[in-house]
Amino acid sequence: MTIIVGRKMALLLEEEEFERIIPFVTWILIGLNIVVFVLELYHPWIIRAFCFVPADFFMGRHLETLITYMFIHEDILHLLVNMYFLWVFCDDLENVYGHGYFIFFYLASGVGGAIVYAVLNTGDPFSGTIGASGAIFGAMAAYAIFFPRRKLLIVSIYTLEIDAWKYAVIYAIIEFLFAMLGIFKNVAHTAHLGGFLTGTVIGYVYKVIAKPRIYRTPQKPW
Repeated sequence: MTIIVGRKMALLLEEEEFERIIPFVTWILIGLNIVVFVLELYHPWIIRAFCFVPADFFMGRHLETLITYMFIHEDILHLLVNMYFLWVFCDDLENVYGHGYFIFFYLASGVGGAIVYAVLNTGDPFSGTIGASGAIFGAMAAYAIFFPRRKLLIVSIYTLEIDAWKYAVIYAIIEFLFAMLGIFKNVAHTAHLGGFLTGTVIGYVYKVIAKPRIYRTPQKPW
């Protein structure tokens, strides 16, 4: 979820805090991911057993991996980056959705990412994918819908301030280009896009139908 150019990493930060309820579901999700990663270190077979494999999905087997794959990570960097972005976006979304609906939203975004990955997979259908990125891309999309003018800071050599909606759109375009051009083929870009699309649809429908009361931090006028 962080932009890497060469060997330089850009760190994303929220400029303003927004938290009205205790986001214990977000904390639990982070905790579960950490626990599963520790288990992986001692039992590497967990990765293969619970990753999402397109071929299994189309044969109707191991459908539980639509959920389990998003709690598995390849290495410590993969885990830390995903958990950082989960923390950045999801505490505010949990405030908007409420604890229960937020769980549905998060898991649905991850499932949507896996399904799109399976449908658009042009490589080995028996090659599995893992990671929370699909769900987190869904969270990023919904965050941009609910807080479009919220300021985010990208901290690298230079500090760049950007509106949340611009950040989400730029990142989605980057992932689309990476998927089309086959850049970083070991990354499931289509799963990211699937999660982003799912999060966009659920977030927009919820905003229109439920009309949640959002305590806004100062935002620029449209």
